[in-house]
Amino acid sequence: MNQRPSIAFAKFSGSQSAVNKKGTVFVFAADEGGLSDVAKAGDPGKTLERAFPVAEFMGKFASTVEVLAPQGASLDRLVAIGTGKVSGLDEYAWLKLGGTVAASLRKATEVAVVLNVAGASPSAKDAANLAAGILLRSYSFDKYKTRKDKDDSKAEPKKSVKVTIHTADPAAAKKAFADAEAVIDGVLLARDLVNEPANVLGPVEFAARAKELEALGVKVEILAEKEMKKLGMGSLLGVAQGSPRGARMAIMQWNGGKPKDSPIAFVGKGVTFDTGGNSIKPASGMEDMKGDMGGAAGVESDALADEGDRAV
Repeated sequence: MNQRPSIAFAKFSGSQSAVNKKGTVFVFAADEGGLSDVAKAGDPGKTLERAFPVAEFMGKFASTVEVLAPQGASLDRLVAIGTGKVSGLDEYAWLKLGGTVAASLRKATEVAVVLNVAGASPSAKDAANLAAGILLRSYSFDKYKTRKDKDDSKAEPKKSVKVTIHTADPAAAKKAFADAEAVIDGVLLARDLVNEPANVLGPVEFAARAKELEALGVKVEILAEKEMKKLGMGSLLGVAQGSPRGARMAIMQWNGGKPKDSPIAFVGKGVTFDTGGNSIKPASGMEDMKGDMGGAAGVESDALADEGDRAV
């Protein structure tokens, strides 16, 4: 699978930004507000200002303008991303903008993102959400794909992308991102589980993946058919008897709350689409049936996120 980008945070001050370095630099342009002074400082040749009218770029949300080898700088690429109205820059907007950055990375390995917007003051949480959007959008499940292009010169770079987000308070951004990253790890785990084909991820294999969370401190108990029969789980076993694979139930516990807090339980459906029987669904929707275990994958990912929060 594609290598996960590494995220770091750095500080900019005054009119000095990160755009004097080599590689790819992203800046933000507000709708009708244009570029901030920090963004302009990294574009001494004013290439973006000349490119905006040619590309009819008005700072519309998630729109982009790209300049290759900008004049007066040693960069490979300089990319402007529109933020839209600054009044609309909420949590979801920053996640989406992070996704826009990730979609525009191409084969870059050294990336700087200048988090400075004219008319706005992005917070540490905004920086964390931007980083979260980059990681979420960078996800790709290509574990079983065979690369058609055998020309090594066109292969994706083996080196992972290093993304440095330059913000006003990098220490606070790093702390906020630590919490967000635990949730992202859970989301990506759930995506991996759902994307695995049913002939690879059955009840036994799924339970084994849940058991791996014990390394993080989560208490995991796996029930086999014998234990479930004793507990009277006839409905679950009735579905499972259509498969040659044995049923499993994963029970995960994380005791991270306060002593007097009421426990919270999540129950996720975990049918791994190998139960047999007569399906009345049309063939066009059959491949999505493996997503029936998405509820259980979500619970497993939540356990990972909770444990990650505690580790932070």
